[in-house]
Amino acid sequence: MDNLTPQSGAEAIDPYLKEQNEGILYAFAKEDHRVLTTPEIVEHVDLSRRQVERRLKNLRDQGIVGTRKPGRTRLWWLETEVEEPVSVQYPILKLIQERLSLQLVVLGVLLGIVTVICSTAAVLVASYGFSNYFVDVEVLLQATLLFSLTAVMFLLMGGLVAGTVWLFDHLGIEIRYNPDDSQ
Repeated sequence: MDNLTPQSGAEAIDPYLKEQNEGILYAFAKEDHRVLTTPEIVEHVDLSRRQVERRLKNLRDQGIVGTRKPGRTRLWWLETEVEEPVSVQYPILKLIQERLSLQLVVLGVLLGIVTVICSTAAVLVASYGFSNYFVDVEVLLQATLLFSLTAVMFLLMGGLVAGTVWLFDHLGIEIRYNPDDSQ
């Protein structure tokens, strides 16, 4: 069950629901057997057992998972085959999605690429004298300066956030926000 794909005729599952329960759905894809116990699912997610049970009941109510309790342990299985979320297929996307510092660095790198393109365009316009026909060299140089300063700002902010996270981890300070804990 490594490659989960939707069955023909099955309704599409809401992408938000899929993303929110990604770890639970990933547990079914990761295990060798199709029927899992609640503790087996809890091993794959960074949630408490109670949170996992709440989400599994929600998935059961929507017809995505089935359940049965033949003894002391509740069994769960997928009723509907679901496609793996993109962040499972491409772990780098999940890493970027979860880390603000990486998001800021990626923005800085993208703006750096735009800076290189603008500066190259400015050099070409100045070299070949296209300023009268297309874009003025001064406008391109101003845009290049703006993009480069913004790129540097995003890169510095990404480093600052990464340094702060490292410092908090080093000092043992844990700041977590999980909306499921409020209930």
